[in-house]
Parts: sequence; structure tokens; C-alpha cells
Amino acid sequence: MTPAEFRAWFATLPPNYQSAARTMYDNARKSGTHTASSLALIKNLVEDSINFDGEFLYDNHQ
Repeated sequence: MTPAEFRAWFATLPPNYQSAARTMYDNARKSGTHTASSLALIKNLVEDSINFDGEFLYDNHQ
């Protein structure tokens, strides 16, 4: 994933997921593991989180 692709995808996220993605991105950058594969991994993790949260959208046991 290129940085431009990541920025375009990031812009489509709701604010709470942008915050999570930004934290992961900053941590990867600080640790020196900032690569195209780390951008793809962040994207996959955030999308999986969105999908998981969506499955439990109407769960009142939070």
C-alpha cells in the first residue's frame, strides 16, 4: 500500500477509527517499522475492528 492510498483510505474513516489508525501509524513510525506492509497491516486491523464492532452494533451489554 502506498502512502497516497493509505491517506485516501484514512480520509474515509469515522473519527474514532481515524484516532486508532493514527496511533498505530505513529507507533510504527517511531519504532522504525514504517513500511508499505505496515500501512496495509494498519488498514487490515482497523477494517477488522470496524467489522467486529458492526457485528455487535445492537449489543446492550457494553
